[in-house]
Amino acid sequence: MRRPFQCAKLLILQLSLAMLIFPPAGLSAQASPGKISAPPSINARAAVVIDAVTGTLLYAKNPDLALPPASLAKLVTLHIALKEIDSGRLSYEELVEIDPRDCSPQIPYGSAIMYLYPRMKVSIRDLMLGAAVVSGNDAAYALARRISGSNEAFAIRMNEELKELGFDGLTFEEPSGLSERNLVSARQFALFCKLYMEMHPQALQELHSVKSIEFPRLEHSAPGYVPEGRIVQYNRNPLIFNYPGADGLKTGYIIEVGFNMVATANREGTRFIVVTLGGTGSAYSSGGNQRTKDVTGLLDWAFKNFATVSLDPGPLPSPRAWYGAKRTASLRMLQANAVTIPKDRIGELTLGLDVPSMVDAPLARLARIGRMVYYIGEDDVAVIDLVAAEAVPRGNFFRRIFDGFIRFFVNIFGSRER
Repeated sequence: MRRPFQCAKLLILQLSLAMLIFPPAGLSAQASPGKISAPPSINARAAVVIDAVTGTLLYAKNPDLALPPASLAKLVTLHIALKEIDSGRLSYEELVEIDPRDCSPQIPYGSAIMYLYPRMKVSIRDLMLGAAVVSGNDAAYALARRISGSNEAFAIRMNEELKELGFDGLTFEEPSGLSERNLVSARQFALFCKLYMEMHPQALQELHSVKSIEFPRLEHSAPGYVPEGRIVQYNRNPLIFNYPGADGLKTGYIIEVGFNMVATANREGTRFIVVTLGGTGSAYSSGGNQRTKDVTGLLDWAFKNFATVSLDPGPLPSPRAWYGAKRTASLRMLQANAVTIPKDRIGELTLGLDVPSMVDAPLARLARIGRMVYYIGEDDVAVIDLVAAEAVPRGNFFRRIFDGFIRFFVNIFGSRER
C-alpha cells in the first residue's frame, strides 16, 4: 500500500502532466484535442475542477492563490478524527463531555453551531456529523479538544499531517475555519479532498451525504438544560438535495474570504471534484446562491465534456527474474487504471504495455519495471507505472550460479529464458 506522502506527490505530478494534456479551461478555452465547450464564467476568485480518480486538472482559475478555506477546514479535522478511529485511539461510540470553552458564547455570534451545551455527553459520531452536516464550529472544537487537548495543539497536528501528506500550501491555526489565517489553494485542497476520499471511502455515505441530523436529543440533557421536542438540522450543502450524483463534501463562509465550496459528484463511473474559493454576494442568500451556481455550472461543464475511461489490459505479464529467490516478478499498477479524456475521443482510445521480458534481482517492492500507456492515435495521453507487487530478494549462491550459466547461453544463442 502506498504511503499517503507518495500518493500526494504522485497526484501533484499527475496534475502537472495533465496541464500538458488538458490546458486548464480557466486559462485557455482550448482545453485539449476534441470538441470541448467553453467553461462557464464564475464569480469565485479561485477554482479548480479535477477528475477524482486520475487527478487530471480540467479547469483552473487562480489555482494557487492562497485564501482562507472557512469551514472547508473541517474536512482536515474530520480526516484526523477518522485516522484516530482507524488506529483504535478513538471510537464512534465514545462519549465526550463537552467543555464550556467549546460552546456558545465562546463560539462567535452568528457562526454555525450544532448547539452543544456545557457538560453534555455527546458521541464522537454525533460530533463528526455535527461538523460534516451542519458545519458546527462547536463540534470541530470538541473533536480537537478530545484528540489533542486544545485547538492550538490540534492545529499543530493538522499542519504536521498535511506536511506528511505532501501539501505545503495548506496551513491552519485552528480546526473550524473561523480564522482568516487558515490558508489553502484551490489546487492543493482539491488534491487533499481526492486523497481524503481514497483514505476514507466511507466518509461520503456516512458523513457528507447525510441530509439531516436530529440534535440535541433527550439523551443529551445536561445540568441546566433539557432538549425540548424534536430538533432537526439540515445539511448546508444544497447539491446533495438536488444535483444528480452529488454526495459531498462541504460549504464554507467567513466575511474575510466570502463563499467557499468543495463538491463532488459521480455519474456512470466518472467522478469530479470542484473547489471554489472567494465567492461574493450582496447578502448571505445571494452569495450562497451564486456559489451553488458556480459549482453546478462547473460540474455540468465537466460531465458534458469529459469522462473517466478504463481499458482492460488482461493479465499483466510476469518478467523472468534472473538471480532471484523467485523465478518471476509479479506486477501491479501503481496508479488507478484510468484516463480522463474528452467524450468525443473515447472511441479512439487504445492501450499498450511496455514491459521487459527479463529483470535482474534483487527487486524492491514497488520498484518500477514497466508501464501501461493509453494512446489516442499515436499520442500518449496517460502513463501508468507497472511496479513489482512484491520484493524479489537475491537468490542463494547456487541459484545465482545456475542463472548465470543459463543466461550466458541465452545471451549467446537467444534461447527462450527459463
